[in-house]
Amino acid sequence: MQKETMPGSGPRAVGKSTVAGLMLALFVAALDSTVVATAMPTVAAALGGEDHYAWPMTAYLVASTVSTLLCGGLAFSFGLRRVYVAGLALFAASSALCAAAPTIEVLAAFRLLQGIGGGVLEAGVFIAAAMMLAPRDRGPYLGAASAMYGIASVVGPVIGGAVAQGLSWHIIFIVNLPIAVVALVLSGRCLPGRAPGASRGGFDVSGGVVASLCVLSLVLAFSLAGSAFSIGSPQFAVLVALFLVFAAALARVERGKAAPTVPTVLFRRGQVVAGFASGFCVQFALMAGVTYLPRLLQEGLGMPAASSGAVLIPMTLALMVGSNSSGAVFRATGRLRTIAAASSLVLLAAAATFAAMSPVLAVASSAAIAAALGLGVGVGMSVSNLAAKTGAEPADAGRATSMAMFFRGFGGTVSTAACGMLAPTVTAAGTSSVFGAVCVAALAGLVASRFIPREIAS
Repeated sequence: MQKETMPGSGPRAVGKSTVAGLMLALFVAALDSTVVATAMPTVAAALGGEDHYAWPMTAYLVASTVSTLLCGGLAFSFGLRRVYVAGLALFAASSALCAAAPTIEVLAAFRLLQGIGGGVLEAGVFIAAAMMLAPRDRGPYLGAASAMYGIASVVGPVIGGAVAQGLSWHIIFIVNLPIAVVALVLSGRCLPGRAPGASRGGFDVSGGVVASLCVLSLVLAFSLAGSAFSIGSPQFAVLVALFLVFAAALARVERGKAAPTVPTVLFRRGQVVAGFASGFCVQFALMAGVTYLPRLLQEGLGMPAASSGAVLIPMTLALMVGSNSSGAVFRATGRLRTIAAASSLVLLAAAATFAAMSPVLAVASSAAIAAALGLGVGVGMSVSNLAAKTGAEPADAGRATSMAMFFRGFGGTVSTAACGMLAPTVTAAGTSSVFGAVCVAALAGLVASRFIPREIAS
């Protein structure tokens, strides 16, 4: 594999303070998704907007997904440092505006802005690895980054539960401000600047617009399926048709460009596509656990909401162990295919056990199997970015990272919609259906791993 020379000066030593700042930025962006989802019933009641309960969450999801996809092209054209700092500043400012929102509609508008900043932060932290680290050195970094998602998935519901029990809902947005300031101080000055030659072409505006429309139609189709309309409805079909039209237009618009927002050539590289597929499948499994298991514990096993969150702590700890262990193994051996296959096999075993035991599940068995699921997710979380970055041409590594982040996020969106449709109420059959779908995702990930090289060069 050719050594990458990304914007800036290529692979370099990265200070611990820089990494700490980047991890804080990723944590606060990931936290905002989980805490708001948990606290939203209380927020909607406080603002008198129960009828528009989903608007703030959908606004953030759509905006963050679009900005995640565009972040690679923006970083190439304007420099990661500028894009990252702008995203962090927008995230912090819009968090303050969200805390002051007088109505649910205004909150949704500010959440749209916050989602733009959050998507830039999430993608930017991973793009930094492509720009600043050699391939093998990315393993531990991406393992730590993946662990941030696990921590946020536990801390978020805890804070959201506290809001439901009387803590002011404003705190879920105000807490972002000091964390963002610390992240900016630690990492804002140390990221790469503009890519060599970027000023000749500038940002691909036409590709960015069409790509945004493409993503918008697809994400809306699945994020609204099951709530606003069913998956078999005309609305769903229209949105999917729009996606296909915009996807064809995107391929035409991006053809022949020197620096496209979405390099369609990446879809002709098996390793890169395998990375996209791996990220989709791992995030599908994670979100099935995060969204369905609390319902199973509360509705199926009769646990109080506060206690159900504690039962998921073993899942999060296992995710952190898996992500850091796989990062260390990759750095030592470079055997990315083995890591990808191991992740899929563990996920398959955990999901199959959940599906088979659904009629006799208890709290202890659910916690144990959830820990196995978390381990499989943790092992596989870094595969998507590593496969996409190392399989792309050096100049496309940042945009490949953005695309990998998009497919991972989209896997979570589809998973959430699938859980709602497969199990509208918690039953043994519903549990089997949800984790049967995770089995299918794990098998797809296992097939995708065959297109990842056995070993990535240092």
